[in-house]
Amino acid sequence: MNRLVEIFKYRELLKNLVVTELKLRYRRSVLGFFWTMLNPLLMMTVLAVVFSTIMKFNIKSYSVLLISGLLPWIFFSQAVSLALMSVVSKGSLLKKVYIPKSLIPLSAVLSSLVNFLLALVPLFLLVVLLGKPLTPALLFLPASILFVALFTCGVAFIFSCLNVFFRDFTHMTEVIIQAWFYLSPVIYRTDMVPETYRFAFNWNPMAHIIECFRIPIFDGRLPDLTAVVIAGTSALAMFMFGFSIFLRFEGRFILRV
Repeated sequence: MNRLVEIFKYRELLKNLVVTELKLRYRRSVLGFFWTMLNPLLMMTVLAVVFSTIMKFNIKSYSVLLISGLLPWIFFSQAVSLALMSVVSKGSLLKKVYIPKSLIPLSAVLSSLVNFLLALVPLFLLVVLLGKPLTPALLFLPASILFVALFTCGVAFIFSCLNVFFRDFTHMTEVIIQAWFYLSPVIYRTDMVPETYRFAFNWNPMAHIIECFRIPIFDGRLPDLTAVVIAGTSALAMFMFGFSIFLRFEGRFILRV
């Protein structure tokens, strides 16, 4: 609890780290922040053509289903990838001045969260253009965003910590993220998975988190209570576990970065 209070005390520094990260990411880019909206749309277009035209996915408004799964996944994978190298890349800063080391991966996650929130604009434009109704169930989205943010923070803490001690973990992460993508209901719905294999998705927290985000948008209803409980519990547990692992080993970072 004291470490969480410490993060709050350093909130201005955290804000500056996030702003710096965003500026560096779009430095010398002509379109700048517009890429946060263009990237998911371009990816959605390619995947929609492949799966609805070539693979014959016969789902009405498949583009909405696709982008509502892509957005939380892009946030998760982008944030984890940025956080992975964050502690190592900020090694010189950590050796010069004292700052809570947890701010480093946390700033990577929050900068990606800003992109995620901006990307909601094209999502809702697409929903309106395709005639999907905007229902009161959309009021549940802040909770869904909180779930994915907490879960992502937990994974980011663990991965950034592991990468300090095992530099090969950078290459392993690419494989892990890619496999996790296909094992999560990003380009399909969980109910499209054969019953025989569906048990695997019940053990995947991202499957429940993505569905909690997608269902209010695509189905116009609240997600099932079971999915909400699993998503919320998994997110909080992952955050607490990841944060505790990070705090346990952060004292050794200076010797390894």
